[in-house]
Amino acid sequence: MDSMFSIKYSFGTFTNFWSIMATITKTPSGTWKAVIRKVGWPTASKNFRIKRDAEDWSRRTEDEMVRGVFIQRAPSERLTFDVALDRYLKEVTVTKSAFTQRGEISKAKQLKAVLGKYSLAAITPDLVAEYRDNRLAEGKQPNTVRLELALLGHLFTVAIQEWRIGLAGNPPIFSWGQK
Repeated sequence: MDSMFSIKYSFGTFTNFWSIMATITKTPSGTWKAVIRKVGWPTASKNFRIKRDAEDWSRRTEDEMVRGVFIQRAPSERLTFDVALDRYLKEVTVTKSAFTQRGEISKAKQLKAVLGKYSLAAITPDLVAEYRDNRLAEGKQPNTVRLELALLGHLFTVAIQEWRIGLAGNPPIFSWGQK
């Protein structure tokens, strides 16, 4: 059982219908792959360099499934802010007035320059607060920065609600009250 770690809730010979099963196996490349299957939930899997990390992730994910708060985060970890913002500009901004479109395209350029290479999952309230503070330190007007953060916040809202990207929350919303 060295190369495989399994958790299965069972009662004697009868296995609970709602059981969770986490399987951790070593891949040919030397990494560890954790796969969790639970009835009523999508299969969740992730690769790790260390077996202990795979076990920890499995326990956390299983716990989230049991509590009913599991969010499939893989799409948000793969989608960069750059790509998400381009999609937002193509799908959402074009529905707005020409004046608003020009303003959002201008604001998008600044946001892309700083946050473009981050995945959506990597954009945290601390990162947004740092962006806000840097923009204000550059001498930008507070309303300009507020509008940039509003664009960022709406992008996250659209990504969560319409695109079904698994994110725990909207980082710009959390950072507005800080300072």
